[in-house]
Amino acid sequence: MSVFAWQAVDASGRRKRGEIESETERSARKILKQQGLVVQKLEAVAKHGSTTAKADKKSLQGMEVTLFLQQLSTLTEAGMPLSDALASVGEGMENKRARRTVGFVRQQVLEGSTLAAALRQIELDDVVCNMVEAGEETGQLEAVASRLSDLLEKRQQMSQELLSAILYPLIILGFGMLVMVILLTWVVPQIVAVFEHSGGELPMLTQLVIGISEGLRAYGFFATILVAAVMLGFSVAMRYPALRAQRDAYLLRLPMLASLLRKVEIARFSRTLGMLLSGGVSTLAAMHIANQSLTLLPLRKVGEAAREALREGGSLSQTFRNSGVVPHLAVQLIAVGEQSGKLDVMLLRVADQYEQEASRNLKRMLTVVEPALMLVMAVMVGLMAVAILLPIVEMNSLVR
Repeated sequence: MSVFAWQAVDASGRRKRGEIESETERSARKILKQQGLVVQKLEAVAKHGSTTAKADKKSLQGMEVTLFLQQLSTLTEAGMPLSDALASVGEGMENKRARRTVGFVRQQVLEGSTLAAALRQIELDDVVCNMVEAGEETGQLEAVASRLSDLLEKRQQMSQELLSAILYPLIILGFGMLVMVILLTWVVPQIVAVFEHSGGELPMLTQLVIGISEGLRAYGFFATILVAAVMLGFSVAMRYPALRAQRDAYLLRLPMLASLLRKVEIARFSRTLGMLLSGGVSTLAAMHIANQSLTLLPLRKVGEAAREALREGGSLSQTFRNSGVVPHLAVQLIAVGEQSGKLDVMLLRVADQYEQEASRNLKRMLTVVEPALMLVMAVMVGLMAVAILLPIVEMNSLVR
């Protein structure tokens, strides 16, 4: 008999943990399932009390998970046994680490473990593990794997759009600031040396630029350290939930950004919850997992309140309506889903709707932000050029 340490969610959505004795991991998982528990983590415990090593923390990352699920769905749907499908998928992985990870998963399956249990050992997302487990129980693993690959692909697409919307303006701004720093620390001092020999009073704009240049040369190093310290301090402060909640609440009050953030969060939450429900995961366990996909704490708090309301027999749509932060259209569609008994379908429709709206909003913001940044940088460089040229024009006038 072996001892297994487990973590699970019961039918009411509460998280539990403990230890169980069983001959194999599969039998231990079966016993826990009979007790009405949705297993999230199951590890063999060594005799000295420490858990066994987990394949050197191997894992699949980013697009590798999507590719893994897409190929697994295709091969199993074609009738290939699971172990052979895993072997084929592993051979097709370009990354050596990914091949080793898939090989580890296949080895666990050959030793009698379920695919979901093997995926938990490489620490994949709870959404993936729970849906794969539901697919194995219902005999629809290939369909679940296909839906999961679509879910992850849409997630990554939205993340890439957000990253592009943030990075491109930052690159423009950073390049412009670099040009300004080079002009102030290298070009302006050389021009000042010429002005010092000419005598006379310099224009106010030129004096201002020279003052900024001298200040940057004298205190630029200390300013850089100060900025780095502020950024580090902010990063550390965001580890505290109370401070993160204040930051998130402020973000949700910003005029243009608040609407976009809500749409992105609601789309991610709705798609995750809809996929879990369609995969056969219980409502409370699905709500617990879907709430983890919400990154803004005020919205996560609303999700947790909705889960509590469901546990007590309440309505998901009513809790969202009372919160005042969930868009009206999403509340209406969820209410229709609850009334018709097709909540999973309506949640996926909500996700499609808000993913499209978020994508349009991002493109609209980029259309406005890019020329605005270019205009600001052009004005700054133009002012500096004028500050340098004004004394030269005055000197030419005096010579004439």
